[in-house]
Amino acid sequence: MPLIDGESTGSYVTRLAIRHGESVGHLLATVGEGKTAAEIDPRLSELYLNAAARQRLAALAGRSLAQLTRALVSLREEHLLPGRPETAEYQWPWRPPSGYLVRGCALCAARRGVFETVWLIRPDPWHICVRHGRFHDTSRDDRVPFLDLSPGPHVVQAEQRRIQLVKRLGPVGRLLVADAFAVLAHPDSFLPRLGTNRTTPLRLLPTAIHIAHRMAQLERFRLDSRLVHSDYPHWLEKARGDLGWRVGRALEWWSALHKPLQLPPLPRSRVARVPVKDYRRPASPHRSPVSEMAPLHALSCLQWDILARDWRHPYG
Repeated sequence: MPLIDGESTGSYVTRLAIRHGESVGHLLATVGEGKTAAEIDPRLSELYLNAAARQRLAALAGRSLAQLTRALVSLREEHLLPGRPETAEYQWPWRPPSGYLVRGCALCAARRGVFETVWLIRPDPWHICVRHGRFHDTSRDDRVPFLDLSPGPHVVQAEQRRIQLVKRLGPVGRLLVADAFAVLAHPDSFLPRLGTNRTTPLRLLPTAIHIAHRMAQLERFRLDSRLVHSDYPHWLEKARGDLGWRVGRALEWWSALHKPLQLPPLPRSRVARVPVKDYRRPASPHRSPVSEMAPLHALSCLQWDILARDWRHPYG
């Protein structure tokens, strides 16, 4: 059965059960031991397995573990259930403990020969399909399953730039995107917060990605230990000229947190042989490692107390 990149395990198992002409509950009984409150809708919750149950699912689907874990995020090591290796177990809670279930692009699924509704598991409650220019989110309304972005090609272009940034910088790229959205949530920016309404990400994304690229210019040099304190005023001046003084105010806070790394001095004879630091590795003030299901509001090093009326979503 075709695999869809980023699909939730619950969505995939539901499709697999339909393909085999049986109920989800009956299929799960062959995968492992577990309980569900009912035949839970994959639009609402995610299915989690331990290593033994994952192996059984791979055999049932006729796929290798590598293929399955490459496509289904929740089957990767980080999200596996703990348990005895000899006992196959699953859990299907009412709500996923991390991530959001976002509707997948129907056109992308159809290209793979899948015509059922597909649900993705995403770190944030939206997803932009750059191939077809569609915006999807957690809405369960089948009457308006997506927003057409053809009137706003700049949003699709911004998402392409975001993907390229994260591909190039890895976890650091995700952190910079989160920091950029946090900068836009500064009170001086007078912009809506993420989560204000369905289309807020579309309004903020182009500017956020522009800011993230500006940040990347500084961060790559910082993580390579090639920055000194005197470099920051020059960077801030250029950023203010490009992004405006309102954004510049928030960038002052951000740059103050991203100070030059303090490394121990090396003997003169060893200086020439020191390898360049891997700039893909997160460093202070961010935490490491970066969970692939951590949402934007949990990744940023910036916290604007004036916006933190809901502690779970300080700016999102």
